[in-house]
Amino acid sequence: MSYTDFSSWPREQEQTFVVYEQRIAESQKKAWTLAGIIGAIVFVFMVGVYAGVAPDKHDISKDMNMSNLSKSSDSAEKK
Repeated sequence: MSYTDFSSWPREQEQTFVVYEQRIAESQKKAWTLAGIIGAIVFVFMVGVYAGVAPDKHDISKDMNMSNLSKSSDSAEKK
């Protein structure tokens, strides 16, 4: 990347900002690298949890007594 002549200022003044432009470019590269690594770690963790943990197989409808439900509706109709 060329850090020269990026504004209309005189060349001597532009050269004083080159170090800041370089630092920004280095910081951005480090940030993207770190974000990629952390993203990959989170993705592997999520896939591991999805593949390794069995879902809870609790059936809440097995304890329902359908005869109680029908009796209460029959008694409500008789009133």
